[in-house]
Amino acid sequence: MNQSPRPIASAMAGAMLGGAIYGLIDTLRATLADTLPFDAGRALTLALLSAAVMGLAALVPGLVLGLLLRLRALSSMKAWPGVAVLVGMYCLWLLDLGESWFKALPPFTQGPPLHGNPIVFGLLVVLPLAVLIPLMRTIIPRPSTVFAAFVVALLLGRAASDVRQLPASGQPQAGSKNVLLITVDTARADYFSAYGRTDIRTPHFDRIASEGVLFTNAFSQIPVTGPSHKSMLTGLAPWEHGNLLNGLPLDPALPLLSERLRAQGWRTAAFVSAYVLDGTLGFSRGFQVYDDDFGWLQGLDGTLLGRLQAMAQRFTDPNLVLERIGGRTTDHALDWLQANGGGEAPFFAWVHLFDAHGPYTPPPPWDTAYYQGDPRDPSHTSMAEAKNLAAYLVPSLEGITDADYVLAQYAGEVGYTDAQVGRLVDWLERSGQLDDTLVIVVGDHGESLAGEHGVWFNHGDDLYEASTWIPWAIRLPGGKDAGTKVEELVELTDLAPTVYEVLGQSGPERMSGQSLLPAISGQPHRPFARGVAFDRPINTELRRKGELKNPTWRLAALRFPGSRFVDHEHDSLSSENWAVSQEGPFRTEQRAPIAIPVENQLSELTQGLFAQGSVERSQAEQSEEAIKKLQALGYMEE
Repeated sequence: MNQSPRPIASAMAGAMLGGAIYGLIDTLRATLADTLPFDAGRALTLALLSAAVMGLAALVPGLVLGLLLRLRALSSMKAWPGVAVLVGMYCLWLLDLGESWFKALPPFTQGPPLHGNPIVFGLLVVLPLAVLIPLMRTIIPRPSTVFAAFVVALLLGRAASDVRQLPASGQPQAGSKNVLLITVDTARADYFSAYGRTDIRTPHFDRIASEGVLFTNAFSQIPVTGPSHKSMLTGLAPWEHGNLLNGLPLDPALPLLSERLRAQGWRTAAFVSAYVLDGTLGFSRGFQVYDDDFGWLQGLDGTLLGRLQAMAQRFTDPNLVLERIGGRTTDHALDWLQANGGGEAPFFAWVHLFDAHGPYTPPPPWDTAYYQGDPRDPSHTSMAEAKNLAAYLVPSLEGITDADYVLAQYAGEVGYTDAQVGRLVDWLERSGQLDDTLVIVVGDHGESLAGEHGVWFNHGDDLYEASTWIPWAIRLPGGKDAGTKVEELVELTDLAPTVYEVLGQSGPERMSGQSLLPAISGQPHRPFARGVAFDRPINTELRRKGELKNPTWRLAALRFPGSRFVDHEHDSLSSENWAVSQEGPFRTEQRAPIAIPVENQLSELTQGLFAQGSVERSQAEQSEEAIKKLQALGYMEE
């Protein structure tokens, strides 16, 4: 037996080189396929990090190869340095393939045939070796070098196939307008000063309202982030696009606003702030840039190193990096606008700000803007009334005795979010593009705060005023119709049709939303705003007992001027009628009687909402990883 240590050291060095090469090529593939704006410094950092870590990972197979080379039968092998490089690359390729092959697929997505089957995976591993190695030994004098070149070519080919291509089939007309869509998560209308609050300051939203149009009766169709944004981008209500829960993919057959604008030549980019809008769920469709990477090094998630880190995280801490602060999201949006906001082609940019969602932890100075004193003073008793707090909120509320402090923190989050709106609008003004841009600032849903309808600091399970009344203001190009207040009832389904009409573009045939331009000009819009949601606590409880397979406990609402009718899908719960009144900026709801003939007529409408479309996607089970992440954000019961 050859006792020289040289084969071991050389084999490890060769394998490390192979691993480093694989890391560099993997970074190239990830960079080409990425939806983030290209940044040379970030790409170089990724390449060096991936090459270093993958090189270190390849030391293990290099060590095994070195030990094998010390055997008498292999000690005379002359091509083993090239083999060592190949072994390092091949073992990492196996790791890469295995991570993709055995990873659970999201609902309604299809992988290769027999995805996850270990026998098929073994064949994928062994068959190439069984065919190529004998062939190379008999035909090619330097098999390891050629085989390594083959693997490199294969990886480069994979990289090229992953490049994000979104060609435009049309071209916008000269003078076509830009669109800046800013969605404000978990935003109550009565926490914006444009709606009458004098103790809370939202000057930048107020500016859009004063220079444009303010909708005083705008309502979300569902108090859940993902489905609500899908309604904005499709012009369809949740019961029509099939999503009533977070974490489930959008039907690929439904066209998005971003897809249609991109096809017509608009430059498209989106910058989101929470996992619930992850691009893999369909939100990235039509966007040339989709910035949903919240990690410490953007782009890492697309590499083998990042995927292995995520795999380890699934077994340790599934709650890591589920959201990011709005300032960072806005920074990225401004970087893109600065680089791409000029030129002949107009842009469609979507910026999503998640800060007002709990836990309410605004940064300075907004954390002290609306509260002075000690929120843990035992003389306060208001938090003693808080019941059934969401598990993800409990750590942030530990020891708090004054509910006013929590409300003040929420107000601070709204104020901080408004400041990010101001940064974006200021850029439009400085760049001279404000009057050439349709600016939309809108909430996706509200938030129950101080025990409204028995709900404390949460949303998602009801359709009452606190959860569905949202802020919405738009500034039309050129400041047209400045200072208009629209009191007509409007829905989030109306967003996409309005954008299409302002831009002079045709929308999809299937949209239940209606353009808001007639309402802005004073015409009647709709007799009521609609809504539907799952009653998640009941569904969860019955699932736990094994009494419910699919979540069928839904509620639907019709919001009329001055009243709200709420009906329940399940016969055991009666319908409700609520009188909505307003005192200053605040609205209150009280149960009100309703005549039976009227109740029967309204029930026919709400039952029609239950019957429309399909909720198949909302009846699917999310992956365990998605469920844990949604729980950490407060979107599912523990």
